[in-house]
Amino acid sequence: MNKRRLRQFTKGIRRLPNLFYGYNLYVNRDKLRLIDHTFNTIVPGAKSFADLGGVWNVNGAYSVHTLRHHRIERGILVDTDFPRGLEEKLKAYPQLEVIRGDFASRGNAEGLGDVDVVYFFDVLLHQANPHWDEVLALYSKVSPCIVVYNQQFTRGEDAVRLTQLPLNEYVALVPDFRLDIYRWVFDHKSEIHPAYGKPWGDIHNIFQWGITDKALRVTMKNLGYEEVYYANHGRFSDLPSFEDHAFVFLRRET
Repeated sequence: MNKRRLRQFTKGIRRLPNLFYGYNLYVNRDKLRLIDHTFNTIVPGAKSFADLGGVWNVNGAYSVHTLRHHRIERGILVDTDFPRGLEEKLKAYPQLEVIRGDFASRGNAEGLGDVDVVYFFDVLLHQANPHWDEVLALYSKVSPCIVVYNQQFTRGEDAVRLTQLPLNEYVALVPDFRLDIYRWVFDHKSEIHPAYGKPWGDIHNIFQWGITDKALRVTMKNLGYEEVYYANHGRFSDLPSFEDHAFVFLRRET
């Protein structure tokens, strides 16, 4: 068994308990623990949250976990694509508002109103037009607590716009199972995507950025936040240039 398959097998074994809680194998238990730590220890009085881009592959599991295990009065789940029947299933949680749309749009961000906690799980590196730091700036006006779990870039200290690299360099860095999509995007960068209303080169379905810890920390400091939690959960997939890092940021008292 090669190293990649061994990592996938080990990850699958670790996530088997998900099935007993009604979650699929893609749900990351490190994120569940991050949610619990945030609500139990960092902001124990929090009553509301927004889960941004929390549908893909996990069907809103992090929103559901938060509602099941914490005293939540209002939850919001925002994403562009929902599997058939999911919205109907989520109606079992009356505190949860489901928004079908791009959470990076100013209208959707401002329309949420104030929430105690915002989740950015596996989404910041996909954000372009607006870019990841601009999205964080939008939500800095919405919440005093921002929770990030992201595939962080470990080459150098500066953030890198990956889609501005030559295609061969891009492919060498990112997951290799979507080569046909990468080629299409690179060949049609300036054409407008029919569903998202932005250029193909800016769509969120692919890796857009290599975000370093330094770049993220500087951005959050400039937005008025203090880092109160950090954890390194190791290499992401079989990519040597990306690791899963978790952060919690709290708005500094003025």
